[in-house]
Amino acid sequence: MDPSTTDDIRTSMDDVHVVIPPSSRFLRALRLVAADAAIRAGLDCEDVEDFRIAVDELSHATMSSTDHHLHVTFRTTADTVVARGAARGRGGEVKPAMSELSRTIVTGVADFFEFGQDDGEIAFVVMKHSTRYAVGRA
Repeated sequence: MDPSTTDDIRTSMDDVHVVIPPSSRFLRALRLVAADAAIRAGLDCEDVEDFRIAVDELSHATMSSTDHHLHVTFRTTADTVVARGAARGRGGEVKPAMSELSRTIVTGVADFFEFGQDDGEIAFVVMKHSTRYAVGRA
């Protein structure tokens, strides 16, 4: 077996999948899983908190536009953590949007994020790299 294939299998097996009802009462559980994933990726305390905040803001924005369960997957590498979330939107309503404050917060704490709706599904992705390795990064 090719070692790069083994790494891909190991990484995908380490993914954590969380499904929660569309209620802010369940965001605490999601924040705990986000923090754990960031720690497993080797992020320091400040970066862990930044990632947790980003996941919280994006999940709340998603929940504001759905009556369906939110599915979030966390993937970690040696110095990066990524969360992808999605839920079916409420049919026929205005497209989901983040408040200006939420967008500013997530822009300030995440290295990359996207939020939007496509084909009736509201989705987000957010990524955070460890600042420990940022000096050597181009």
